Amino acid sequence: MSSIMTVAQKEARLILMSRQTLISAIIIVAVFSLTMVPTILSIEGEEGNSIDQALFMLPVVIGVFLGYIFTAQVFLREKTEGTIETLLCTPISLRNLWAGKVIGTVVPAYALTLVGVLLIVGTASTLGGETVLPSPPIIAHLLTVVPAFIAAAVGGLGFVQLLLGLKENQIINVIIIFLVIFSFSLMTGLLDPAFGIGWSMVGSLAAVAAVLLLILAWGTRYLNKERIVTTIP
Repeated sequence: MSSIMTVAQKEARLILMSRQTLISAIIIVAVFSLTMVPTILSIEGEEGNSIDQALFMLPVVIGVFLGYIFTAQVFLREKTEGTIETLLCTPISLRNLWAGKVIGTVVPAYALTLVGVLLIVGTASTLGGETVLPSPPIIAHLLTVVPAFIAAAVGGLGFVQLLLGLKENQIINVIIIFLVIFSFSLMTGLLDPAFGIGWSMVGSLAAVAAVLLLILAWGTRYLNKERIVTTIP
């Protein structure tokens, strides 16, 4: 466990010390969050639960996108620069190395996602002239489901980036960027005041996230040092 946390602290520190990566992440959080506010306010005047809908979907999109950006630095860059070979020679197991990198990536991605949530709530409250707050199910969703989905996305991406070659990872990167942009556009158009979000839906998503994490944990047995080395460009 101590080796996992050592790797996690190192990766989180490197992400936070990378000015370019951090600035890019902050800009993404600000743009995605502030772009959603006018839509929230226009619907808020009709029914009053649009903040729940926005905070149900948008933080997952932001967190997964930030996780994607940080994963490229934590997993893919080390592979393209060849430094992963040095790490593979250390006593730490491949599974613990993967777990440490995932935790070190998820923590800053989730923290910045919560900053986006505060930005949405604060801006919508200020511009709307009254305080808008998420319901208890949405607060539970933000505290459990969102970090779990970020962890699942980061874990899956890290797994793929370790095992596949550069060309395959470039194709996956293009697909992910397309999916994030498509998801954001779709989400903006689908905000519907009649769509209620309750405990059952949050619980269902939490179960889905737990299954994804269990599948990833099981899949780490297929991480192979020889496979990683042979796919280094």
